[in-house]
Formats: sequence, C-alpha cells, structure tokens
Amino acid sequence: MTAAALTGRDGDLDVVRTFLDDASLSGAALLLTGEPGVGKTALLDAAHDAAMAAGIRVLRAAGVEFEADVSFSGLNQVLLPLGEELAELSATYQDALKVALGLIAGPPSDRLLVSNAALALLRQAAAARPLLVILDDLPWLDRASALVLGFVARRLGGSRVGFLAAARTGAETFFDAGGLPDHEVRPLDGTAAAGLISARFPDLAPAVRRRVLAEAQGNPLALLELPLALNGAQRRALVALPPILPLGGRLQALFSSRASDLPASTR
Repeated sequence: MTAAALTGRDGDLDVVRTFLDDASLSGAALLLTGEPGVGKTALLDAAHDAAMAAGIRVLRAAGVEFEADVSFSGLNQVLLPLGEELAELSATYQDALKVALGLIAGPPSDRLLVSNAALALLRQAAAARPLLVILDDLPWLDRASALVLGFVARRLGGSRVGFLAAARTGAETFFDAGGLPDHEVRPLDGTAAAGLISARFPDLAPAVRRRVLAEAQGNPLALLELPLALNGAQRRALVALPPILPLGGRLQALFSSRASDLPASTR
C-alpha cells in the first residue's frame, strides 16, 4: 500500500517522513510498535516508496519464523546486496562478515568484531548516497542478527544511514532497542475506520458495518478481513450474523500465533 492509500495515517506518515529526512542527513533509527494488524508493515511500505522516490538506497529484510534458529540469517538478508561495498572494507572486517554471512568457511569471529564490521559496511555503502535499512517482524529475527543490528542501530550518528524496524507491542525479541526512538502505531479512530470500511465495502449493510466496526476496534486488518469472511446474505443483512464473527484465514493465523507458546489449557 502506498502512502496515498493509508487511511487515517497522516500523523504516522509525518513521523516517517521526518525520520527519513533526519536519517538521510545525519543517520537515525526508529522503531515502530503496535498490535498485530494495526498497519506497521503498511507504514514500512510507505517509507520504502518515499525513500526510493527521494533517491535513497533501500535494504529490506524481515524476521522469518523458520529461520529464527539460524544464526545471522537476518543479517544475511540485510547485507547480502552490499557485495561491492564489502570488497572495500579491511581484510579483517571482510573475513568477519563473510564467515558470519556464510559466504566462506572459517572460525566465527567475536560478536563485537562482526558488529563493527557491519556498521562499517553500512557507512561505506552510504558514502555515495543515503541508505535505509527496513526490518519487519523483529520478534522472528535470529538472536545473533538481532544483537548485531541493535548495536548498529545505536551508532548511526553522522552516517546518512537510516534504520527503520517494526515489532508487535509486548512481543519478546532479542533486539535490544537500547533507548532507540520509538513510535506506537495505534488503531484507527472512529472516523478513519468508518471511512476505510465504507471505501472497501460500499455495499455492506449499515447494521453489518456497525457490527464490524465494533468488533474490529480500529484494527485495519480486521476491518478489511472480517467482511470477507461473511457470505453475501450476511453482508446484506438478509440473515442474522452469528454471535461471534468468523475470522478468516489471515486473522486466524495472525492472532493464533500469539497463543502458540501458552499452555494447552490456556489456548
């Protein structure tokens, strides 16, 4: 979704634009937090589009559940496109990063050396033009990458490197924010939520629209997904809605994952 398509997000977009301006001049980091489905990824998409339009080079990665136990898999996503810049680093830094990223075999380097090498590589890459690192789903980032990237994010002053990441509120993560600026992405207000659902589902019966708005509580993903789980007769209020609205596959997957680590009886 482009910035123009983000209903009710003018304030959030202003925060992102200010961050991009600061980062392109002297380096900056920003952590977006919020509940699942609230629109963090959509804001990352908007930041990506704005950065590309401004001539900022973008490196984008995301934590992945099935790679969470693979050391430096996230760092590999971020730094792999910087092969040419890697060749310009000192031999010590090159070897440390090549081993960490799985490009060559060898004994693993000290984490501080890998962290400094990653920082040097990003600074080197930003020498020609500003650089933006976008990282989604921090809780799924492997521990080794999270520690290195947390180190890097706190040392970007004067670098023209931006670091923009997103994580669910309250989710456990190895990423050490360490006092990084953060911005909470909140649910849409009533006016914006009503505008979004009216634009996407103009034929939804008024009573059904009110029910969906009440159930979604301003969560954009819920506003867009709940009507899709209803059949045609339910959307037109020709039959009564069930006491509990069906969620659909995306909402089930998103919210049930939060309960996966709980005891069976609690789930």
